[in-house]
Amino acid sequence: MNIRLLTVLMILVLAVTNVGAADDKPTTQENVILALMLRQSHPDGGYFVVSPEARISDIDAGDSKGVNQSKKYIVEHLQISGLDIAKLVNRLFERNLKPVRQSIRSSREDGYIVDYDGKYGKYFEKGGGGWEKWYKENPKAHGFTMLSLPIYDLKNGVVLIYKGVQAQELMGAGWIILYKYENGLLRELKKVNLWVS
Repeated sequence: MNIRLLTVLMILVLAVTNVGAADDKPTTQENVILALMLRQSHPDGGYFVVSPEARISDIDAGDSKGVNQSKKYIVEHLQISGLDIAKLVNRLFERNLKPVRQSIRSSREDGYIVDYDGKYGKYFEKGGGGWEKWYKENPKAHGFTMLSLPIYDLKNGVVLIYKGVQAQELMGAGWIILYKYENGLLRELKKVNLWVS
């Protein structure tokens, strides 16, 4: 999907609020933002594999104490003058209260594919071979990415999202990232690290 089409789609949905459908499926607006966030080129023509499940890392929604500690930590580290980051963080956790199946289309030409058929997830099942077999059979698959569904604040033109990337057993990290959204582009403003391996 090219940037012009993404921009047109975003313009069409700007007036829509950032709430999911009754069945919690990702909205068109969320998918446009996710596609913009994932888009990248790799010198070798490679790609990232995206989890088919949208969620915030391994935060247990049933652990209210842990969730509240995580929210407090994120708010403390993402403060920006004139922006109610606590409200956005609360919205992010509410929207991602439970894992949701992604509905964004894979785009190898834009540097990502979504593992809907479980081809890549199988490497981490019992006897699957792990990262060694992953890279042997898929040398251009540069790692695994997990995303939450994004929160878009139309008034302030910002997006808040969780992104985790794993490229080896001990080579990965996860962040909550705040972006400025302007003219169909995302520009990172600030991020806070939630985990590292």
